[in-house]
Amino acid sequence: MTIVVERVNKVYQSGEVDIHALREASLNVPDNKIVTILGPSGSGKSTLLNVIGGIDRFDGGSVRVAGQSLENLKDGQLTEFRRTYAGFIFQQYNLIPTLTVEENVEVGKELSQNPLDMKDTLEKVGMWDKKDKFPYQLSGGEQQRVAIARALIKNPTFLLCDEPTGALDEETGKNILRLLKYVNETYGTTVLIITHNQGIGDMAHKVIRMSSGEIVEEYENENPIEPEKVTWA
Repeated sequence: MTIVVERVNKVYQSGEVDIHALREASLNVPDNKIVTILGPSGSGKSTLLNVIGGIDRFDGGSVRVAGQSLENLKDGQLTEFRRTYAGFIFQQYNLIPTLTVEENVEVGKELSQNPLDMKDTLEKVGMWDKKDKFPYQLSGGEQQRVAIARALIKNPTFLLCDEPTGALDEETGKNILRLLKYVNETYGTTVLIITHNQGIGDMAHKVIRMSSGEIVEEYENENPIEPEKVTWA
């Protein structure tokens, strides 16, 4: 499944001021690879991720995913697109506090027509033994593992990860990166990671840099490093 973004613009209005979140952004995301989108806060990387995931509409240009032009899809079709193709992982986990680990992951399973097995998925992320725990009983790293399991059980074509290690310490963050690498290699899932941490780009197959809504650089890593060797910042 190829993701192609061509000359995409996105403008937000704040009072009488227009904020250009994306300016003529163009990129190709290779299949079955890890791609990192780097940039400081306000560079447009989250907006770009949301556009690719069918969360945000955009004001000009084209986004094609799996042969579908997202700008031509109606709201119901975008919902079906997200259900079918995308898994989302956020910095703040977004777990439902009144549900157990297994019940939180079940929410993701119910969104899919071709889900993975519950026990196998939780074992893969090392959380089967805590399936009956509630989010408040888990560490930050454990909560992020549950969030990954919730996205993964859908059996998505691609994972969109918005600062997945931003709230974690170095050791826990590297464990999460190791898990994302495992998901990519085991399931062939395309993984897009947005981050301000420059070192994470060194483990990606492709790196995209953004500034002020523009893509200012992109390059491929011939020899991505292992997650445990990532320089933390």
